[in-house]
Amino acid sequence: MTCWATVELAEDGRRGWVNETEICSDQPGGARAAAITRIRGIARQRRRPVLVAATEPDGHRHHFVVTAEGTILKTHQASGLIRDPDAEETPAAYAARACAVCAALQSGQERTGLGLAVRLEKDIARAHGRDHPYRWRALELRAHAVALCGLPSTACELYLGAAKGWAALASPAYQGAARRAYALWFQAGEQQTRALWLGEQLRDVLGLGGDEASSARMAVVHRISELRWG
Repeated sequence: MTCWATVELAEDGRRGWVNETEICSDQPGGARAAAITRIRGIARQRRRPVLVAATEPDGHRHHFVVTAEGTILKTHQASGLIRDPDAEETPAAYAARACAVCAALQSGQERTGLGLAVRLEKDIARAHGRDHPYRWRALELRAHAVALCGLPSTACELYLGAAKGWAALASPAYQGAARRAYALWFQAGEQQTRALWLGEQLRDVLGLGGDEASSARMAVVHRISELRWG
C-alpha cells in the first residue's frame, strides 16, 4: 500500500499546503523546506515511502518520493519501493542470502538455515531499521526456520512480532503472519504458564485484525479459558 501526499507552494514561497493543511514560514522559500520536513515525518511515522505530487509556485507539477529514512528520490529511482512497499519480492541486495537460508532448510540443515536467517535479519535491521518492511519479512523467514527446528512456541512469538509490525504499517501482510502464529500456538505443547502468556499475546494481536480475525480470536479466548481453568 503506497502512501500519497500532495504539496502546493504559494508564489511568495512562505506558504504552502501538505495534504491541504497549511504550513507557513517566516523565510522566503521556507515553505518548501517545511513541506519536506512534514513529508519526512509522514514517511517515518508510516514506515514506508511517500509518493509526493508537488505543485510549484509557477504551477509546474512533478512527482518525487520520500523514503522512510528521509531520502528524496526521483520516481524512477524508487520504482521498486513504490511497486512493492510490503517487500513481497526479496530485494536484490538480500536475494542470495535468503536463497541460502531456504536451500539449507530444504536440504534438512535446519540449524544452519536458522543461523543464516538470524544473521540476515540482524543485518537488515541494522541497515534499514527494526520497523522496516524488509526487516519484517526477514523476521518471518527466521520464524519459519525456527518452526522447522521444532520450536513452535518460539516461532509463534516471532510471527506475532511480525504481525504487530505489519499491523502498524496497515499492511495486508499482517494476515499471513497472524495466521501462522495462530496455527503454531495450537501446535505448541508448552507448559501452562508459557502457553497462557503466548495465548494472551496472540489474542491481542488478532484483535488488531478487526472482524476478519474475530472467529480466530474467539477460538484463542476459549482455549485460554480451558488452559486456565481446565
